[in-house]
Amino acid sequence: MQTEQAPKPRTTQGRWFEDFTVGETFTSRPRTITAHDLAAFTQLSGDDHPLHAGPDGPLHGPFGIAVAMGLLHGLGLHGPAVLGLLNTHWDYRRPLRVGDTVRLRMTVVRCRRTTDGGRGVVTRHMRLVDDRGGTVQEGTTSALFEASGSGPDPAGRAFGTVAWGETLTANLPAGFADALAGWDGAIGLRAGEHEVGLRVYRGRVIEVAGRPALGPTFTVEADELTWTELVTAPANEFTRFAMAGRFTVRGNGYEYLRLTRPLHLLADAARTAAEEPA
Repeated sequence: MQTEQAPKPRTTQGRWFEDFTVGETFTSRPRTITAHDLAAFTQLSGDDHPLHAGPDGPLHGPFGIAVAMGLLHGLGLHGPAVLGLLNTHWDYRRPLRVGDTVRLRMTVVRCRRTTDGGRGVVTRHMRLVDDRGGTVQEGTTSALFEASGSGPDPAGRAFGTVAWGETLTANLPAGFADALAGWDGAIGLRAGEHEVGLRVYRGRVIEVAGRPALGPTFTVEADELTWTELVTAPANEFTRFAMAGRFTVRGNGYEYLRLTRPLHLLADAARTAAEEPA
C-alpha cells in the first residue's frame, strides 16, 4: 500500500538518490491563487491575451506548472544532491482561476541509477488538485540526483527492465505453470518507455529479455503510475485497471484475452517482487 508522508521540515540537506522509493507519495501545503498571481504572471510571460482578463478568466496554463514546481520545492526533498531537472511531460485538465486553492500530490514512479553509478534519475508523477480533489493539471518530471553509494538497487519496482522481469519470474506462483502448460509464446510487459519480454514454453519462462528473439505474442502496457499503484494497492487490481483502460494490449488480442488468468498471476508476482528488499 502506498504510504502517505507529510512534508519534511525544510533543511539544507534534502535527499540523495537512494533515499527515494518507488511508491512513496507526498502531499504539499495548500496554495490559493490570487489576483496578484494573475497580474504578476501576465507581466512575466508577456501573454496579456483578453482570455486571461477579468475575475473569471483562466490563468495561463504554464502558471500551473510553476505552482507545482514551487509546491514540490516546499516538500524539502531537494537539497545539494539534486543536480537538475531532466524533463517534464504535462497535461492540462481544468482551468485555474483566481480564488482556487490547490495542492500537489506527488508519487515516485521510477528510480534509475545512471551507468556510472554515481548518480540516479528519480521520476515523479505530479498531480495538481483543487480543494474538491479534482485534477487540474498533471504530468511527470524527472530529476537527476547525486548518489550516496554505488548500489545495489531494488529490482522489484524497476518496471519494464530485465532485472524486474527476472524478479517476477522468481516470484511466479505455482498456478502460473499450470495455466500455461500447453502454451508457447512471449508476453511483453511495458511501463512507460521500458519493456521486457518473458518467453514462455509449456508453463516455464525460458528467457527474459528486452525483446524476445521472435518478438512478443502480445504486450501489456501502462504508464509507470499504473504499475506503481498496481503493486502498492491492498489487493490485486489488474483486472479492474484493465477494464478501466489503464492497461492496454498491443499484438495478438485473442491470446491476451485467453490468458487472463496467467496475467492475473503475473500481477501477483509483480506485487510480491515489489515487497522484496534490495
